[in-house]
Parts: sequence; structure tokens; C-alpha cells
Amino acid sequence: MSQQSTLRKFLPLVGAVVIWGGNWPVMKLGLAHMSPLWLAASRFGSAALISVLVLGLLGRLRLPTRQEWPLVAGVALLQMGAFTALALWALQYVAPGRASVIAYATSIWVIPLSSLILKERLSMGQWLATALSYAGIGVIVAPAFSPWQAHTVIGLAMLLGASFAWACNIIQLRGNRHVRLGADMIPWQTAIATVPLAALAWMRDGAPAFLAAPEAWPVILYTGPLATALTFIVVLGMTQKMPPAATSIAMLCVPVIGLIVSSLVFHERISADLALGLALIGVSVAASALAARFKRPLVLRPL
Repeated sequence: MSQQSTLRKFLPLVGAVVIWGGNWPVMKLGLAHMSPLWLAASRFGSAALISVLVLGLLGRLRLPTRQEWPLVAGVALLQMGAFTALALWALQYVAPGRASVIAYATSIWVIPLSSLILKERLSMGQWLATALSYAGIGVIVAPAFSPWQAHTVIGLAMLLGASFAWACNIIQLRGNRHVRLGADMIPWQTAIATVPLAALAWMRDGAPAFLAAPEAWPVILYTGPLATALTFIVVLGMTQKMPPAATSIAMLCVPVIGLIVSSLVFHERISADLALGLALIGVSVAASALAARFKRPLVLRPL
């Protein structure tokens, strides 16, 4: 395979990573026009509509099987609903670049949970990767405690909760590897995620008055149809063709891009602690990938 054809093969994944990285600053902008819960609900509601349309036109729209329903619900409620709601709430207190780094650090939960729940025998390399990711997170969150910044600490706790919700879904998927969810499940995942988010948003924030604001629609169109529905369809196809380690490393680029865009849009400073924390997390992903060459890999499925 020529170098040009190899590059063309990875272009869809590169595009998805860039879109997801830019999604964090866009969500931060969206909070100026709607509440965190309504932003999350509108994201998945619009994604459900566009994915039904796209998959219907492709002739790939179908109901989940009995074995798929629990996993579809897990992705919807944990990875989509809980993760996004907590992350958006945290964006009120934490800069988007720093928030994306913490939210994507699922390895701090996945590797220990794999040992505790799935009873996997992990290699020293995987435990080293976990230690490095903990060190990275510790470096990133430490400034919020000296001096004590209550709102920032709350935001950081929400981001850790978001990454934990995602990690729980990864464990659920890994424990049911005989069932593989494809892009044709995206309409159901996004629709199920929308229902509790919209109900909570209506009860807490009232009717969605932001729908009458023209400034809100570019945010909804970017976060929902583009950064959720269409991008997920592309990435799911790519991750089925790529080794898990390569996918994990590619997903690490998401917070990097989020940091770069946030520094340009919001003038977020890429401080020494943030750069060091991201580097440690990056080394942890590399260590996990290296360990996978000598042991059955621990599959991280960032969706």
C-alpha cells in the first residue's frame, strides 16, 4: 500500500478527531445560550434525527436485538447521557482544554475496573500505564487545591465522574464482547440518551426558549449532527479496522486539539502543569499500547 493511499485511509479518523477536539470549545460557547442539560439534550436529540435520516437513506436502519438492547442502553445512559451532562456542567467552572484532558482520561478507571470486575490478569505494563495516568491527572488537578478553589474542585470532580461513567460503559462492552454494536445502533443510543436529559432539563430549566435564538443553532448543528451522529458513524467503521492501541492513541489527540482551539478562542493558557499532565497521560497510553504487544490488549473503546 502506497504512502498516499495509507494517508487517505486514515483521513476520516483524522477528520473525526479534529471535529471532536473542536467540540469542547463549541460546547463552552453553547453554554452562553442554553443550560448544560438542554445543550446535552439538544445535542443527542438532533443527532438522533440526522442519524435516522442518514441510516434510513442507506438502508441500514433496524431495531436492536435482545442481546444488543442492554449495551445500547449502557452507551446511551453512561457514555452519552451521564458523560455529556457532567462534562457540560463542569465546563461552567473549568476551561475547555483542561476539561477535555481530564474527561478523556478513562484509563484511570478502566484498567483497575477490568481487574476488579472482569477478573482480568493485567501485566505490569498495564499497571504502569495506570500509575502514569494517575500521576498525569494529579498534576492537572493539583492547582485547584492550592489555593482552594471550590467551584473548580466541583468542576474537576464532575469531569472525573464523567470519565468514570464512560469507563463503566467500556467495562460493560468489554464484558459482552460477543455482541458488537455498529453504526446502525446510533439512532437508538442517541434517542435513549435524549429522553432523561430533556426531562431533567425541562424540570430544572423550563421550556427550551433557546430554540428561538439564532445563535444557538450553529452550536446544536455542530455538536449533534456533525460531532455526534455523522462522526460516530465514521469512527465506528474505522475502529473496527484498526488495532485498539492505535485507536486509543488517536483519541488522545482529541484533548490536544481541544487545548489548541481553546487557547486560540478563549485564550486558555497551556500552563506547565497542564502540559506535563497531558504528557504523562500520553506516555500512559503508549505504555498500554506497548504492553498490548506482549499480552492480550485491554480494549479502550472511546466513542
